[in-house]
Amino acid sequence: MMDLQLRYKIKNILSRSAAYLVLILYFLFTLGPLLWIISLSLKTQLQAFANPPLIFFKPTLENYQKLFSETKFLRFFVNSIFISTISTVLSLAIGTLAAYGLVRIKAHWKNMVLLWIVLIRMAPAMTFVIPFFIVFLGIGLIDTRIGLIISYFTFNLPLVIWLMRSFFLDVSESIEEAAFIDGASIPQTFFRVVLPITLPGLVSTGIITFIVCWNEFIFALILTRNKAVTAAIGIMNLMKYEGTEWGMMGAGAVILILPAIFMPFFIGKYLVQGLTRGALKE
Repeated sequence: MMDLQLRYKIKNILSRSAAYLVLILYFLFTLGPLLWIISLSLKTQLQAFANPPLIFFKPTLENYQKLFSETKFLRFFVNSIFISTISTVLSLAIGTLAAYGLVRIKAHWKNMVLLWIVLIRMAPAMTFVIPFFIVFLGIGLIDTRIGLIISYFTFNLPLVIWLMRSFFLDVSESIEEAAFIDGASIPQTFFRVVLPITLPGLVSTGIITFIVCWNEFIFALILTRNKAVTAAIGIMNLMKYEGTEWGMMGAGAVILILPAIFMPFFIGKYLVQGLTRGALKE
């Protein structure tokens, strides 16, 4: 009997140790690049090229200071915030209405439309960027914020429609019927009944869409030159013929990562609810 208990305890300890080891390796694998880029942003150019790499060093904020004083990164950062925010708001406004319509409408062609929406979102960005470039070149939207907003909106609208559709499917039709009986119109029912119920889904969809816009690279690379350059392209421009400013690139990367890290913390409650259960279950 004692042998069985001892074996059980040993087996339990080994299984827990293996689980902790896997978790540690996972965190090292995922957090390692982030910690490395943070340390790079706090090193001087000489420390960044030290061999072997320095683990313990005196941190400095020189790279952050130079990034904002010697480059146009602040303007690029503002461009990213403005373009990502406007395109996200437009995508949510149009995509939410379209998703609700595709859920409640009774038509045989609805599945074909949904399939087409999925196919558009699955296509690589390069499929869209070349036609956008040709059209924008003809109408003068190259290197403009409006051009990037239009391209981001077009590419992310299918994502919003598909995500919000899943949340609207969880809303009981009986709630809407009760609102209709009380005299509410379709717009009133949507904005005063359905939308508040799906608020967690709306917020989580907005966060995902904003992060996708914030991290977008191909459209910004092809469709901008100088005025509408985003922060991601601004970091890439630090790679020059004379040499690469690794410290400033690290500082720019850290700043670029911050919104994606801290945004879910401020509205994490809605994000978790939206991604786990969506809305009201019937």
